[in-house]
Amino acid sequence: MKKTAALILIAMLLSSCGICAAESENSWKLSGFDATEYRSWGENNFFLNMEEATGVHFELTQYTDASEWKKAKASMKQGEELPDVLFKAQLTAGECMEMLEKGVLVDLAPYLETCCPNFMKLAEKYPEYMRAITLPSGQIAALPYINETPSQNILWINKKFLSAVRMDVPQTIEDLEKTLRAFKTYDVNANGNANDEIPLGYLGPFDLKFVAHAWGIICNDYNIAVRDGRVCFLTEMETFPEFIQWCAKMYREQLLDKNGFSTTDAFRTVTDDKTAQVYGVLITPMVTSILPASWLDDYTAIMPFMYEGKQIYRDYGAGLIRGTFAVTSACTDVEAMLRWVDYLYSEEGSTLESVGKKGVDYVVDGDGSWRLTEAASSDTYHTVSDTISSSAAAPGYSADDFQRRFSNASLAAMLDTVKEFNQYCVLPFPYTNLTEKEYEYITPLQNSIAYETDMRIAQWILGEEAFSDESLEALNRSLHEKGLDDFIGFWQKVYDSIGG
Repeated sequence: MKKTAALILIAMLLSSCGICAAESENSWKLSGFDATEYRSWGENNFFLNMEEATGVHFELTQYTDASEWKKAKASMKQGEELPDVLFKAQLTAGECMEMLEKGVLVDLAPYLETCCPNFMKLAEKYPEYMRAITLPSGQIAALPYINETPSQNILWINKKFLSAVRMDVPQTIEDLEKTLRAFKTYDVNANGNANDEIPLGYLGPFDLKFVAHAWGIICNDYNIAVRDGRVCFLTEMETFPEFIQWCAKMYREQLLDKNGFSTTDAFRTVTDDKTAQVYGVLITPMVTSILPASWLDDYTAIMPFMYEGKQIYRDYGAGLIRGTFAVTSACTDVEAMLRWVDYLYSEEGSTLESVGKKGVDYVVDGDGSWRLTEAASSDTYHTVSDTISSSAAAPGYSADDFQRRFSNASLAAMLDTVKEFNQYCVLPFPYTNLTEKEYEYITPLQNSIAYETDMRIAQWILGEEAFSDESLEALNRSLHEKGLDDFIGFWQKVYDSIGG
């Protein structure tokens, strides 16, 4: 039961609609992508429950291969037989622009005020998301999924280990360093083996870059950030050397997981809660993705460290997932389809999507808390047969108020912790809408620059190459030879075009 409940809440961390019953006389066509193992849309109760709630029936076409779904979208042309809607569509901004231009998709912007009251309430609450889904032309090709409390890539610390060494949750990078040394020095898991503890677990340069916030560095996946209106690259930031030197020192002292840069042994996922705990600190979005759900209470988040009077952290969580739902030009009643999807932006629709049907899959108790029914909690396949929220994102939102009423105190407390953490998270670079041509241009440049950057970071930390001003200069020189100036110039132009 605990495992099923945890999976549901994790997936969620990924007023009723006014559709009249008469619309059920029509049979609409819905196509999309869902690679969740064992999930068949034709047998999934979500669509049956939605039909009962809204009166709309769909003929369903499910793609389970991402490449085939991408090909299917690319082959769609106006005038050919098209589905009425694309669901869990994974539409990029470039695809949206191209499909609008070809007449395949309908501009949803003129319909939202009248057809989507639930979505518009969320749009008013999160205006930055409305701006993000609006294309440069002012059109809106697809609706998003909105996660009110996105899970961040957090440093989670073991409270039992802290108690063993009589230390508090670290407040500074210096505190963290002292805590890691204590975890390494003492047998904090009390199993008689003083050498099996892993003070800090991580997965390569990607995770370690989140520690760089302690030196005021927050960059996105492109290793860029905007400072005073100027796009800056990670390795050219003034505090980057301090960050690398700290990581290298921690690795030399065996405070970082020795397998952290391995592609095979990193993150020893634990499934047996009877084994000894070894991780002092973990960098991961969810503790339960690596450790047993029963250990959840043993970990708490380390809040972002202060740097020059500010607490900021990279906003990594998917607060907004764009391109989840679109209406095609084949649809004869755009309003009906939008009223159908708008139900998913209500609390009732959100819970139907991510938990199941009230009274069947979950019940609400007298105190307002909710819990899974015995049938749902004991059903191994509940999340794949009764819900739709895993795999590719579906349209809708996370319904935070409902989530917080979950009867499992540990999971509810974790959600509150993540909510508190989110107040420190900022985007290194604003949401953008790249055309397919722009994406095709920047991707190979990004891959080349990112690969060399991460490889050199790993070599410095592992001690395979000594870090020095000269070695950093050599890296930056090589990156410029690979096109770093063009890379930064591209993103500066994008930033300037959206008005910062």
